Amino acid sequence: MSQNGKRLLALLIPSLVAAACGPAEGDIDATATFIASVIQSDQVASATATPAFMPVTIRLEADGSGDYASLEEAVRNAPHQATIRLGTGTYNLSRRLNVRRSLRLVGAGMDETEIVSTAEGYAIRFTGDGPFGASDLTISHVGGSAGDVVVVRGGEISFERCRLSGAIAAYEYEDRAGLWILGETTGRVRDCTIERNDTMGIYVTGTAHPTLEGNRVTDNSVVGIGYCCSSGGTAQGNQVSGSEVGIGLTGEAAPTLEGNTCSSNASAGILYTNAAAGTARQNECTENEVGIGVWNESQPMLEANNCNDNSTSGIVYAADAGGTAGANQCLRNQMGIVVGDRARPTLEGNTCNENGLVGISFSDSGGGIASNNICAYNGRYGISIEVTSNPTIMGNDCHDNGWSDIEHF
Repeated sequence: MSQNGKRLLALLIPSLVAAACGPAEGDIDATATFIASVIQSDQVASATATPAFMPVTIRLEADGSGDYASLEEAVRNAPHQATIRLGTGTYNLSRRLNVRRSLRLVGAGMDETEIVSTAEGYAIRFTGDGPFGASDLTISHVGGSAGDVVVVRGGEISFERCRLSGAIAAYEYEDRAGLWILGETTGRVRDCTIERNDTMGIYVTGTAHPTLEGNRVTDNSVVGIGYCCSSGGTAQGNQVSGSEVGIGLTGEAAPTLEGNTCSSNASAGILYTNAAAGTARQNECTENEVGIGVWNESQPMLEANNCNDNSTSGIVYAADAGGTAGANQCLRNQMGIVVGDRARPTLEGNTCNENGLVGISFSDSGGGIASNNICAYNGRYGISIEVTSNPTIMGNDCHDNGWSDIEHF
């Protein structure tokens, strides 16, 4: 395996897999850290849910002059399906806020209304059937205590135009997130800014399958959007940048990734590990080290992605990876598509042009099928094949490459 491959695995797999799925149900409460944070919770802002016949709106002001003096008190007394409207200003939480009934938090704008928490463990946690939502506000975790920003387990969620920032990990491979979505949660996160969180911006685990749409996910320390266990759903039209990995998938996660822009991430725009699958379609993966990495036993469908201008490779298959890559563009990388270790993907109809070294490279014991690809104007080779590799090569259009169109070593 190449040094780049080893570095990616060393950096990413411990973080994505350390918590992994826990017990079979993928419950975050199974991890010792989270159990401790729940057991020690000293703010349970809930009561037995009493369904209201008419939705109730509760109004809060930052100076305490609203319907209740504090957000904690409002949540504690809010009936089922209430809306809490928070006026302009800062609302401070010194203890964890637990929500166990349907509720919606509405601010005056993410630059106008901010909930600031110094609590250890998490700022806000929702458990229940929902719906639970927030819009037009910022939720920040600050101070030195380890914790997530928002944790949601179960039910249906709706987050719109929110900023979530400041998750803090206590040690190197602890999983923390700006928004942690677990259990069987459904719903939508749209037009939000998820930034400057330790470990992950958005983390989807268990069997959760939300829709993540049009979010700006930036400057999170390891992964911008992470999927684990048997999670799924859709990530569409998100801008993911400034992390080690833009979108990272592990376990048996199989979401659909469509139309996302994953740029300026230190290692990979999109990374599949373990047995992750699903479809990545029409994503822009540019100016990363690797555009899309497929590792371990992952077998995704990569379709019509643009993996251009990355510092090493557009698409990399390693270990025992497979799946299909069709109609992708891999332009102006050092290498367009790399198949190494024992990987055996099917590469069909891709365009791998103007790369510094090679259009498609087979190395180690890599194999699979390369058919009907275009490999032209690359610095050295259109397709290079090491003697130890054994791909099936047919119907490719290789021309105008610097040294050779198809080279066997």
